[in-house]
Amino acid sequence: MPSADESLQSKQFVTLDTLTAAGVTENGLSYGAKAITYQVTVATIGTNVVIRFEGSLDNISYFNLDQNNVDTTITSNSTTGYCLSNCPVNYARLRLVSLSGGSPSVSALICAG
Repeated sequence: MPSADESLQSKQFVTLDTLTAAGVTENGLSYGAKAITYQVTVATIGTNVVIRFEGSLDNISYFNLDQNNVDTTITSNSTTGYCLSNCPVNYARLRLVSLSGGSPSVSALICAG
């Protein structure tokens, strides 16, 4: 069994752009990953933000990584984690679909392994 340090070394960690308006972050590489974890931090939220976890095989066309094609709504300032498995993609990013009230910022860190 590998040590915790060895397990962490085999993972890819990427800090994505902070979003303050609807749009997408740059992509994070996830070559060969079997699972992707998003750590999302929202600050100065008004009513809510709606985000989408996206993946791509070619870094050109992106699609929703949610199996039900559903977006995620966050209603409070917080840091939350989302673990997505069985979605082997080469690239991952976060989309801020919409925001309601306030001047929220949405930042994310992804880990692929």
